[in-house]
Amino acid sequence: MTRDDVISSLLGPESAAAVSGLRSEKPELATQMQDYFAAVFEPALDSAGSLSPSERWLIAVRTAAHTKSETAIDWYAERARRAGATDEEIAKAKKTGTAWNGDQRNTAIMRHVDLIVTRPVDSSRSDIEALDAAGLSPTGIVALSQVVAYVSYQIRLVAALRALGESR
Repeated sequence: MTRDDVISSLLGPESAAAVSGLRSEKPELATQMQDYFAAVFEPALDSAGSLSPSERWLIAVRTAAHTKSETAIDWYAERARRAGATDEEIAKAKKTGTAWNGDQRNTAIMRHVDLIVTRPVDSSRSDIEALDAAGLSPTGIVALSQVVAYVSYQIRLVAALRALGESR
């Protein structure tokens, strides 16, 4: 695990300590999760141009909000704020029961996040076309899906590690 291990940050000090032995049995997994985190949230310039860091963090907030993981919501909200997202945007991202109303691009992005987090089976070609019409490039659409997939997996991993730590 690295000093900046995002999983440990989301676990918090007590839970991270409780599962440190378990995690040390597979140190490559911590490295892989950290590398994937960097790829998703610290993208190369061509990818960053298709989906900005601020948009990525807001997508993460929205994804975390669907899980109701307050720790993850707050953690991602702070990073969104640091990346330039406004308090209004962050508050909107947290309100999963409310459709995002605003510019076409962010409305399409957040609608897609809601869809693939809650009803992925209902996703269709027209949903991808809506993202294209809102100005997302194919690279941006893939990046959007990667953020949702990573955050969803990360939150499940943190919950499983917490449960294992409590059972020890």
